[in-house]
Amino acid sequence: MAHIVEVVPNDTEIEELTSPRNAQAAKALKHKREVKRRLEDYLERAELRKALGVDEDDF
Repeated sequence: MAHIVEVVPNDTEIEELTSPRNAQAAKALKHKREVKRRLEDYLERAELRKALGVDEDDF
C-alpha cells in the first residue's frame, strides 16, 4: 500500500524557487513584498481598532 507524504519546503528552498532571474524581476518581487507587508500591517491595525471599538474618526 502506498503512503502519501507531504513535504513542506524550508525557507532556503523557497528562496531558491522564487529568486528573480534579473534586476527587473528582483525589483518587481521587492515591490510585491513591500505592498503585501503594508497590506498586512493595515489589516492588523484595522482588526485591532475593531476589537477595541475605536472609530476611524478618533485618529
